[in-house]
Amino acid sequence: MYQLAIRLLLVTVFIISPDTYSHDGINHSIKGKSKADDATQCVEPTELMQKEHFVFLYHQRDKTVINGVRTKNHSFANCIDCHVSYDEVGEPIPINSEGQFCQTCHVQTAVNIDCFSCHASVPRGRKPEAHISLNHNHLEDQVSQEIEKLVSYVEGFK
Repeated sequence: MYQLAIRLLLVTVFIISPDTYSHDGINHSIKGKSKADDATQCVEPTELMQKEHFVFLYHQRDKTVINGVRTKNHSFANCIDCHVSYDEVGEPIPINSEGQFCQTCHVQTAVNIDCFSCHASVPRGRKPEAHISLNHNHLEDQVSQEIEKLVSYVEGFK
């Protein structure tokens, strides 16, 4: 009887997919601001993306690598571009760093993220979106300091 109970328990564990209980309505608190913060929906319904995003990414990878077909709808670069957060000075925060979009969910579901051993964790060669507020005071202070240094340098020749 004991062995039957153990077997039933093991079968139950293997039959119930982690998909059925992952992201159980938990809201995430992510530092920074991203394009996705203002979106009402991802490229697919949010609940579907939370549980099945890897299927879309694998399918897109196969279409791109095997067939040479590149589309933006489920592209990994587009995911990063939309979901990466920016700090107060406008620099992108790596999406897989602590407290960020990918890392937050993957830690909760105990899933290893191996995407970033090859892929960039921040958008490459893209500027932050205009709607993301940046702290320009920091930049103004830097510019003022540089101007003061330049004026001092020029005055040294007089």
